[in-house]
Amino acid sequence: MNSKINSKIDLKIQNGYTLETGSLIDESVNTFKKTFLMSGVAMILLIIVTLIIYGTVFALIYGFSDLTSTMTEFQASQSTAIGLISTLLIATVTSAFSAPITAGFIHVNHLAKNNQEVGINVFFDFYKSKFFKDIFLSYLIIGLTSGLLSSGLTLINLEFLTYFTQFFVAIITVFTLPLIIYGEQNYENAITKSVKLFFKQPVLIFVALLLAVIGVLIGIIGFCIGIIFTIPFYYSMIYAIYNQAIGFEEKSLIDEIGQEEF
Repeated sequence: MNSKINSKIDLKIQNGYTLETGSLIDESVNTFKKTFLMSGVAMILLIIVTLIIYGTVFALIYGFSDLTSTMTEFQASQSTAIGLISTLLIATVTSAFSAPITAGFIHVNHLAKNNQEVGINVFFDFYKSKFFKDIFLSYLIIGLTSGLLSSGLTLINLEFLTYFTQFFVAIITVFTLPLIIYGEQNYENAITKSVKLFFKQPVLIFVALLLAVIGVLIGIIGFCIGIIFTIPFYYSMIYAIYNQAIGFEEKSLIDEIGQEEF
């Protein structure tokens, strides 16, 4: 862990930081415009990878029997504790294995901002980086936390609160991946420091991410196909928030990614 970067993050947690909604929108839009085509292609690949992982985990839990009977069994189990646990495990493992690609979606904004080359390989580079373990474990913990809370609400017939809970967990951990890949934090520190950083500017972060979600939903206008190319805007906003809140040294170690980092 780089002590200089770590000290800078701790200082932000102690003293706070400033965010400006207008500049967040400007920065996220500018980087998004440079990356949306490549990110759209990567999003299609992410969907394919996620379906493969989800399908594999699903089959391992429920077996490789007839698809119709398996789906019937799966739907029938959703009202039981065992069914909810199975669904939680499938979703969490899928999310954890897909997390390195999510990190790639954030990182392409850093490359674009610094006028560096962006290729489709960038979205998969974190699978072979030294950050993979912490990325995987962080999303495993976040996924389990969100899933357990949602499952508990479902069991006590408060299912309408599950979406709020999932969104809340997502926004308080919004700094997690950037803290790992840029701040060189381990998964435990990344999660705990993300929560602390979020509560320094909760309203502005909520508003910024809400605007990003609205921007993503604009893709529905394009007969839903366009949403594949607008989803990456959410990650552009996450990068902009981290950049404005924490920032980078003039010569950040992450600029070496793709070289000795992997």
